[in-house]
Amino acid sequence: MPEAAAVSEASVYRLALYHCWLGDVVRAGAAAKVTSRELAEQLGIKEETVRRDLSFVSAAGRPGSGYDITTLFGAIQQFLGLEDSYPIIRIGSAQMLEALAVVFPPDAYGVRPVAYYSELPGDVGKLVHGIEVRHLTDLPQFENELDVTVAMVACSPTWVGLTLELLDKAGITGVLLLTPQIRLDKPEGMKIIHVRMPCDVKSLACQCAMPDLVKSAGAGGAFPTINDVQSR
Repeated sequence: MPEAAAVSEASVYRLALYHCWLGDVVRAGAAAKVTSRELAEQLGIKEETVRRDLSFVSAAGRPGSGYDITTLFGAIQQFLGLEDSYPIIRIGSAQMLEALAVVFPPDAYGVRPVAYYSELPGDVGKLVHGIEVRHLTDLPQFENELDVTVAMVACSPTWVGLTLELLDKAGITGVLLLTPQIRLDKPEGMKIIHVRMPCDVKSLACQCAMPDLVKSAGAGGAFPTINDVQSR
């Protein structure tokens, strides 16, 4: 992957989105080629934005003539520094870990859990899809033979702070946090993407209740829409 300063975070996010969509198409064997216009229409993103994003990816193809889907998928995967099956840690109760396996199945998205941790002592030793659940406080002893850098966290709110500290000690530098938490004490150098569902619901409710106000605000206004985010 190129230096972080060369590409915006928004472009990296969209490239990951293209990679997920292309992965679905590759697995389905539905098409051999895709144009930037088709990709834009499928994902609700401006065509010029798609073309700009793909310009960062070498060996992706030529604009105008379409892209070989398998080649583009592989080129984006290489750009993002991903493997065919990217290893991650998942953290939450055994029940939550089971649910995450349904919502984020490894065979659908190429994200492979290699270790499970729970904050509940009663979960220790349970098997979730063949992986033994360990207690959260065992995280610093995690043997990172696969160079895991990312964890998906869905523990109870009272455990979030300690979880981030323990992940930092284990050498994990990226966290997708699904637990609602308004304020975070983030370890230095750790990148966190936080899904704040209660805030998202409130924002969405406001956008639905006052569509004219949201529309008039536009990009950079009080109520940015998903289209604003996707066109950055």
